[in-house]
Amino acid sequence: MDNYIEAFQTLADPYIILLMIIGVLAGLIIGSLPGLTDPMALGLAIPFTFGMEPLAGILLLLAIHFGAIYGGSMTAILINTPGTPAGAAAALDGFPLTKKGHSKKALQMSALSALFAALVSVSALMLISPILAKVALKFGPAEYFALGIFGLSIVAGVAGKSLLKALIAATIGIFVSTIGADPLFGVERFTFGSYYLYEGIDLVTALIGLFALTEIFKRFQYPQQIDLNKINGNLNNKNKGLNRTEIKKSLKTMSKGSVIGVLVGALPGTGAVISSFLSYGEEVRSSEHPEKYGKGELNGVAAAESGAIGTESAAFIPLLTFGIPGDVATAILLGAFTLHGIKIGPDLFNGSSNLLLMIFMGILLLEIFVFLAGWYGSSLVTKIVKVPNAYLFPVITVLVVAGSFALMTSLFNVWVTLFFGFLGFVMIKFGYPLPPLLLGIILGPIIEHNYLLAISSTGGNIFEVISSPIALSILILAIIMMFLSFRMNKNIKRAIKK
Repeated sequence: MDNYIEAFQTLADPYIILLMIIGVLAGLIIGSLPGLTDPMALGLAIPFTFGMEPLAGILLLLAIHFGAIYGGSMTAILINTPGTPAGAAAALDGFPLTKKGHSKKALQMSALSALFAALVSVSALMLISPILAKVALKFGPAEYFALGIFGLSIVAGVAGKSLLKALIAATIGIFVSTIGADPLFGVERFTFGSYYLYEGIDLVTALIGLFALTEIFKRFQYPQQIDLNKINGNLNNKNKGLNRTEIKKSLKTMSKGSVIGVLVGALPGTGAVISSFLSYGEEVRSSEHPEKYGKGELNGVAAAESGAIGTESAAFIPLLTFGIPGDVATAILLGAFTLHGIKIGPDLFNGSSNLLLMIFMGILLLEIFVFLAGWYGSSLVTKIVKVPNAYLFPVITVLVVAGSFALMTSLFNVWVTLFFGFLGFVMIKFGYPLPPLLLGIILGPIIEHNYLLAISSTGGNIFEVISSPIALSILILAIIMMFLSFRMNKNIKRAIKK
């Protein structure tokens, strides 16, 4: 109880509250603007947290993250243009509701479903993470090597249209992770005599380039503008909000969607897009009137939003316990934790219990802020989307360059950011997905370092490394997960086409 009181007193600091509110509003803006993605916002915001205390910096980034995920559903409902990929499922019934004059009902159902799913997801995070952390304490190099392979096994789930291209992207990421000194013997690899590369490519620098600059390059080549007359007309329509009967009817749907979101989010590399479509598909399958969906059904909005938001806190379960990111956003947040000196893994639950408790309670408070912003902030969208890309993206470009320079006060980091921005743009142009590349960069060192430690301790016998009961079980799960992810990816693409 003393820990809870201390955590509450810390979070009640006006400075912390202000940071969280600013982060939620910034995330809402990012998410509601098509082209400005959640990973892009996180990569851009990390340099602004340099001078902050670890808790304040992490909570600001979390606020941006949760705000952006919800914000993508607002424009999906109002103008059938998802601000983020996770908002695509909400458009299936949300926009038809808007065309019928029920945009307020759709937006309120979206906000309520997001809050409901967030509470379920945070509860799962607080209950499951400490249990898994105790299991993780028994892990050695062989087990962490197997866990890294398991993380790579979900490449099929984020493959996009081509599994081959996803595997190539992951291979490029693993190659990038090998740049620098060998983790066991210190031998230089691919440094070309540059001392800047001796410690490898800085993760945050690469992330800023991949997700901020890549998006900027893409939007300048393919500009996208919003139909302001359409969105103003939808919001100015004096329609009624939700009533108690509609809320009661949606509770079962929100419960199912939240559980699906938690289960999907706890699996590394899945994400809100998968869970939102899975939840929506399950709702249509189990409905007595499936013909109503896609034509303006409130439960369709509830299913999509609860499924999407249910993943967000659950994605921190593998991140905090094993150091394996649950999705692209948590992969970027992993870099932020490292930057602020917070060591992710099972030891975090022993040595930093107060910090963890404050993060858990902070996430809960952030979700309430997101709900309030979503419930009352619809009119804000009309002001945000009026900013032309020609003015918005040059400002963001300056911030990206300044942020990458500030990481080590070195122009070399700026060149690295530009390189990864150009690499990401070329990959997207030719149909190569970025998430597998990111997985390779993050998981490559985990796999290599632990493999070398495990193989050296067994005298070079690979069979002893993989014969550990835990390691063997994880590797079998990796094979199963690759198969399931591949099938899940195919099913989602079919659903999107329909």
